[in-house]
Amino acid sequence: MSRLIPLCWVALFPITAQANIANVPLQADHDIAKELVKTGEILSLDTTLSNLQHFCYGQLVDAHLYQKDGEWRYDLLLRTEEDTLLRLDLNAGTSQHDSQPLPEECRPYETTSR
Repeated sequence: MSRLIPLCWVALFPITAQANIANVPLQADHDIAKELVKTGEILSLDTTLSNLQHFCYGQLVDAHLYQKDGEWRYDLLLRTEEDTLLRLDLNAGTSQHDSQPLPEECRPYETTSR
């Protein structure tokens, strides 16, 4: 059993090293996104999430900005009020969901009760 403990630490070392290296590309991605927002090519993630609430409400779990066919897109993972995970692909320049119809889990944000 005493041999397992050092092996566990050795096994974790590459993961820790990769985690530190992974921060560099994330910062570069963040800088690219900030520049795209500044130049008006895309809407900020905050603006996109605010616009999204009008047609699909949920808590943001994860977000990725990527380019497809020359167009910037947000890939969002949301947790709905029903506690289901929902993936949406949005145009980052317009906050619009291009694929129709919207997933059935999408519900607009409502501030008043019925």
